[in-house]
Amino acid sequence: MHSYYQMTALEKWTEDLYERLEIVKPAQISIAYIAERLNIWVHYLDVRSKGIEASAGMYSMFIDNRLPEELQRLEFLHELCHLLRHAGSHTLMPEQFTQAEKDESERFILYAAMPYSMISKMTLPELREDAIQELAAAFQVPCELALQRIDQIQRRVFQGQLIAVMERNEDRKLIHRHIR
Repeated sequence: MHSYYQMTALEKWTEDLYERLEIVKPAQISIAYIAERLNIWVHYLDVRSKGIEASAGMYSMFIDNRLPEELQRLEFLHELCHLLRHAGSHTLMPEQFTQAEKDESERFILYAAMPYSMISKMTLPELREDAIQELAAAFQVPCELALQRIDQIQRRVFQGQLIAVMERNEDRKLIHRHIR
């Protein structure tokens, strides 16, 4: 079934980033581990989370210390996407563009918090609720996020299966044309 799964460009980029950072297990998906490898100075303050690039390759991130630890990590991943993929000033950009960046950062959270490369090595329970619980526990994420990721993976597998069936049907049509 996993052979039908197709990664998006953002997901592949995230997997490549983790490979470069040598992140291979869920425990390494932590603020401290990632920040150290990317040279990001993290400050926990009573403010909304925000990442800034002080100068080329020098990053600082402010994480809202009022949030539970689990949500601080998700905020970190959200801001990490902005730092690494959405450089520059956004004051003059159209609202649709800034919204697209926010949407991409939300998708990045799913990929970065629960990478497919790690999920695919797990043997998840058959029962959906049990699989959600196991994924949430393994990656230290809320159950709602684990549910989103499982749904996303199932949709991609189904899409891959449909594409494979369509390709086989096209191949059959080509063969029948040549046989006649």
